[in-house]
Amino acid sequence: MSFEYLEHTADIIIRAKGKDLKEAFSQAALGFYGVITNLEQITPNSSKNFTIESEDIQSLLYDFIDQLIFTFDTEYFISNSIKVTKLERVSDEKYYLEVILQGEAFQIGKHEQKTEVKAMTYSFMKIGEDFVEFTLDL
Repeated sequence: MSFEYLEHTADIIIRAKGKDLKEAFSQAALGFYGVITNLEQITPNSSKNFTIESEDIQSLLYDFIDQLIFTFDTEYFISNSIKVTKLERVSDEKYYLEVILQGEAFQIGKHEQKTEVKAMTYSFMKIGEDFVEFTLDL
Protein backbone atom coordinates (compact mmCIF):
# COMPACT_ATOMS: atom_id res chain seq x y z
CA MET A 1 0.00 0.00 0.00
CA SER A 2 2.05 2.88 -1.27
CA PHE A 3 3.08 5.04 -4.15
CA GLU A 4 6.38 6.48 -5.30
CA TYR A 5 7.60 8.93 -7.90
CA LEU A 6 10.09 7.69 -10.47
CA GLU A 7 12.57 9.81 -12.41
CA HIS A 8 11.59 11.17 -15.81
CA THR A 9 13.22 13.97 -17.79
CA ALA A 10 10.22 16.30 -18.14
CA ASP A 11 7.22 14.48 -16.69
CA ILE A 12 6.64 12.28 -13.64
CA ILE A 13 6.08 8.55 -13.38
CA ILE A 14 3.96 7.25 -10.52
CA ARG A 15 4.26 3.65 -9.34
CA ALA A 16 1.46 2.61 -6.98
CA LYS A 17 1.15 -0.69 -5.13
CA GLY A 18 -1.54 -2.35 -3.05
CA LYS A 19 -2.72 -5.73 -1.84
CA ASP A 20 -4.76 -5.93 -5.06
CA LEU A 21 -5.47 -3.87 -8.16
CA LYS A 22 -8.31 -1.91 -6.49
CA GLU A 23 -5.93 -0.71 -3.82
CA ALA A 24 -3.25 0.05 -6.42
CA PHE A 25 -5.73 2.29 -8.26
CA SER A 26 -6.51 4.07 -4.96
CA GLN A 27 -2.81 4.60 -4.33
CA ALA A 28 -2.40 5.87 -7.90
CA ALA A 29 -4.99 8.55 -7.19
CA LEU A 30 -3.14 9.53 -3.99
CA GLY A 31 0.04 9.76 -6.03
CA PHE A 32 -1.71 12.06 -8.49
CA TYR A 33 -2.98 14.36 -5.74
CA GLY A 34 0.46 14.31 -4.09
CA VAL A 35 1.90 15.86 -7.25
CA ILE A 36 -0.53 18.78 -6.91
CA THR A 37 -0.39 19.45 -3.17
CA ASN A 38 0.57 18.18 0.28
CA LEU A 39 -1.88 15.39 1.11
CA GLU A 40 -1.70 16.13 4.85
CA GLN A 41 -3.24 19.58 4.29
CA ILE A 42 -6.47 18.18 2.81
CA THR A 43 -9.54 17.99 5.03
CA PRO A 44 -11.85 15.23 3.75
CA ASN A 45 -15.12 17.08 4.39
CA SER A 46 -16.95 16.43 1.09
CA SER A 47 -17.14 13.51 -1.29
CA LYS A 48 -17.37 12.70 -4.97
CA ASN A 49 -18.43 9.39 -6.47
CA PHE A 50 -17.45 8.25 -9.96
CA THR A 51 -18.15 5.28 -12.17
CA ILE A 52 -15.99 4.67 -15.21
CA GLU A 53 -16.31 2.13 -18.01
CA SER A 54 -13.50 1.45 -20.47
CA GLU A 55 -12.61 -1.09 -23.14
CA ASP A 56 -9.49 -2.47 -21.40
CA ILE A 57 -7.57 -2.15 -18.14
CA GLN A 58 -5.06 0.37 -19.54
CA SER A 59 -7.88 2.60 -20.74
CA LEU A 60 -9.58 2.24 -17.35
CA LEU A 61 -6.47 3.56 -15.55
CA TYR A 62 -6.11 6.34 -18.13
CA ASP A 63 -9.79 7.33 -17.87
CA PHE A 64 -9.67 7.22 -14.05
CA ILE A 65 -6.70 9.56 -13.71
CA ASP A 66 -8.04 11.73 -16.53
CA GLN A 67 -11.31 12.10 -14.58
CA LEU A 68 -9.34 13.22 -11.51
CA ILE A 69 -7.51 15.81 -13.63
CA PHE A 70 -10.80 17.04 -15.10
CA THR A 71 -12.42 17.31 -11.67
CA PHE A 72 -9.46 19.27 -10.35
CA ASP A 73 -9.40 21.56 -13.39
CA THR A 74 -13.15 22.28 -13.27
CA GLU A 75 -13.97 22.10 -9.55
CA TYR A 76 -10.51 22.38 -7.89
CA PHE A 77 -11.39 19.20 -5.98
CA ILE A 78 -8.51 17.43 -4.22
CA SER A 79 -8.62 14.26 -2.14
CA ASN A 80 -6.53 12.33 0.34
CA SER A 81 -9.04 9.54 0.95
CA ILE A 82 -9.78 7.37 -2.08
CA LYS A 83 -11.67 4.09 -2.00
CA VAL A 84 -12.13 2.03 -5.13
CA THR A 85 -15.24 0.05 -4.25
CA LYS A 86 -15.44 -1.94 -7.47
CA LEU A 87 -12.98 -2.79 -10.23
CA GLU A 88 -14.00 -5.63 -12.47
CA ARG A 89 -13.91 -7.00 -15.95
CA VAL A 90 -17.51 -7.01 -17.12
CA SER A 91 -16.88 -8.59 -20.54
CA ASP A 92 -14.09 -9.11 -23.05
CA GLU A 93 -14.36 -5.46 -24.06
CA LYS A 94 -15.50 -3.75 -20.88
CA TYR A 95 -13.95 -2.89 -17.53
CA TYR A 96 -15.82 -1.09 -14.77
CA LEU A 97 -14.64 1.04 -11.84
CA GLU A 98 -16.51 2.64 -8.92
CA VAL A 99 -14.68 5.05 -6.63
CA ILE A 100 -15.45 7.32 -3.68
CA LEU A 101 -13.20 10.34 -3.11
CA GLN A 102 -13.25 12.37 0.09
CA GLY A 103 -11.61 15.76 0.09
CA GLU A 104 -12.27 19.44 -0.48
CA ALA A 105 -11.78 22.31 -2.89
CA PHE A 106 -8.17 23.45 -3.30
CA GLN A 107 -7.60 26.80 -1.58
CA ILE A 108 -4.55 29.00 -2.07
CA GLY A 109 -3.20 29.80 1.37
CA LYS A 110 -4.45 26.57 2.92
CA HIS A 111 -3.00 24.07 0.45
CA GLU A 112 0.57 24.01 -0.78
CA GLN A 113 0.85 24.58 -4.53
CA LYS A 114 3.18 22.02 -6.03
CA THR A 115 3.07 21.08 -9.74
CA GLU A 116 0.36 21.52 -12.35
CA VAL A 117 -0.65 18.31 -14.11
CA LYS A 118 -1.53 18.85 -17.78
CA ALA A 119 -2.56 15.34 -18.77
CA MET A 120 -2.48 11.61 -18.23
CA THR A 121 -0.49 9.64 -20.81
CA TYR A 122 -0.12 6.04 -21.95
CA SER A 123 3.69 6.42 -21.91
CA PHE A 124 5.51 3.81 -19.81
CA MET A 125 2.18 2.44 -18.50
CA LYS A 126 2.41 -0.90 -16.72
CA ILE A 127 -0.33 -2.75 -14.85
CA GLY A 128 0.08 -5.91 -12.77
CA GLU A 129 -2.07 -7.78 -10.27
CA ASP A 130 -1.17 -5.42 -7.43
CA PHE A 131 0.51 -2.39 -9.01
CA VAL A 132 0.13 0.31 -11.66
CA GLU A 133 2.71 2.58 -13.21
CA PHE A 134 1.90 5.59 -15.39
CA THR A 135 3.20 8.96 -16.56
CA LEU A 136 1.73 12.39 -15.97
CA ASP A 137 2.48 15.22 -18.36
CA LEU A 138 3.49 18.23 -16.27
